[in-house]
Amino acid sequence: MKIAWWQLDMRVPATAAAAIEAQLLDAGAEAVTFLEGDDSEAVFDEGLIWQNSQCQALFPADDHNEAILQRLVRDNDWQQFAAQFTPLEEQDWVAATQAAFPARCFGRLWIAPSWDTAPADATRVLHLDPGQAFGTGAHATTALCLRFLDARIRGGESLIDYGCGSGILAIAGLLLGVDHAFGVDTDPVALQVAAANAESNGVSTGLQLALPENASLPMADILIANILAAPLLALAATLADAVRPGGWIALSGILHRQEAEIIAAYRPYFDLAAPQHEEDWSLLYGQRKIGV
Repeated sequence: MKIAWWQLDMRVPATAAAAIEAQLLDAGAEAVTFLEGDDSEAVFDEGLIWQNSQCQALFPADDHNEAILQRLVRDNDWQQFAAQFTPLEEQDWVAATQAAFPARCFGRLWIAPSWDTAPADATRVLHLDPGQAFGTGAHATTALCLRFLDARIRGGESLIDYGCGSGILAIAGLLLGVDHAFGVDTDPVALQVAAANAESNGVSTGLQLALPENASLPMADILIANILAAPLLALAATLADAVRPGGWIALSGILHRQEAEIIAAYRPYFDLAAPQHEEDWSLLYGQRKIGV
């Protein structure tokens, strides 16, 4: 194997991430990436990273050998971050990235990026490339929400997607048969991305988008919120008030250890079913109580 790159992996706390990134780049790293740590709560806010991140740095092998890189680790006392080096062969990085996002099936619905296609007999296909806003179907929380929508939508419902990101869930709902979808997000860029994705999928007339401060939430048959535990707790009464009696709510972006707190906040308003799980993530769902 001809080594083209050395990949350095470290588990880095958020407080040290900026300084370590600068040191890696100064040492000749071509790229530095911070990925979600296995035990970290998701973070989608611009400028923030996970409390514990998996830091990956790529060094060209032509300029760095393992001895030089091991000395870099020792000099900066990075052994405390469980630093490891992996030799990598040259590869087509674009192709490798695209291979991580193939077309995926979620019941009646397929999610297909521009470089892959759904089967010829697929009748509902959402065309979406990974981009600036969260939501491609690849993340476990999005997958849980998509499966919930496929199981719950019969046609003719109204849907609220609270924390819509790329618009994937609202657009999926429209393709599955809801009459109207309302998307809310705190990020204006996400709303622009969601609008463009709705247009490219031919459902823009059925989708209304707004920032939370500008949103007067309609009463919906289904409300789905794939955000984080903290805002889900703060929004419990607001989201409950937006679901008609007998309607459904689905909540994700929740780690298993956060389930009990979310259940306690929403149980006064909803008859909740047993949580659904995928990887480290949970989906909580239930039916709006009548007369509460």
